[in-house]
Amino acid sequence: MKHLLEKYLPVRSPDEPSGGGPAPAPSAPAPVAPAPGDQPPAPPAPSPAPVAPPAAGQPYKPQGLPETMYGKDDRETMDKMATALNGYRQRDSAVPDKIEAYNAFEIDKAPEAIRGQLQALTADPLFGAVAKVAMDEKIPVATLHKLTTALYSQAAEAGILEAVVDPVKERAALLPDGAKSLPKADQDKAIEARMQANEDFVKLMIPQGLDKDVAEHALLMNMDTAMGNKFIEFFASKMTGADKAQPFGGPGAGPAGQNQRDALRKEMAAPEMDPQHPKFDRARYDELDQKYQKLVGV
Repeated sequence: MKHLLEKYLPVRSPDEPSGGGPAPAPSAPAPVAPAPGDQPPAPPAPSPAPVAPPAAGQPYKPQGLPETMYGKDDRETMDKMATALNGYRQRDSAVPDKIEAYNAFEIDKAPEAIRGQLQALTADPLFGAVAKVAMDEKIPVATLHKLTTALYSQAAEAGILEAVVDPVKERAALLPDGAKSLPKADQDKAIEARMQANEDFVKLMIPQGLDKDVAEHALLMNMDTAMGNKFIEFFASKMTGADKAQPFGGPGAGPAGQNQRDALRKEMAAPEMDPQHPKFDRARYDELDQKYQKLVGV
């Protein structure tokens, strides 16, 4: 053990402090705490590093400037920025100050398959809401028209674009043959009576078990076209036997019978005749239903 200590511990003279190595230097005196209220001044804040000027021969490049606007010299950079600014000004000048400007589609230049749909947009409140957003976002008229045309063209190509319904043509197709020689006012009444009869038939099926939501859906999908009305008439004739020959005039034949049918339909259309109505009168409904069936010969 002794030999190991002598071999690995440093040799020191007798007057050196234990622990080996040179004597420590005299310690500096402890700093004197400042008196209360006599705080030393704070060190000055470092000044910001100066912005280095561009290297010799390099054009100035503002911070955040896109590379596409950075030219080989300051002149070219300013020219590119001026061109971009002019583009923004032209875009803003193409934004209308009235929403109606977006409705002016160039129908004759649009694909033929969507001309009817684009023409119908002028009176469509949904497109009016889109046009308002376009004006708020400063979208030019031509840009919105291109987007709309592209959307409708793709829908037409995919076969999901609904045909435009012309109410005038659809009503004309529902004019009964017996009313074609009547005055215009009487023709309109005949068309209305025909459509009302179809609507009444669908509603009369609700007490027979037809779900009310299904009935409303059938009316919504069929009543706005002549073919839809004729579709309802086909099933009504099969269920009532109206498509079969009637050799004898029944109780509902003639003008008087027509008036009775109209009166019954009107009474059956009352809100309380709806089975879902809180004041629904089942006995009265069954009575009216039996009268109607007897009148039409069911």
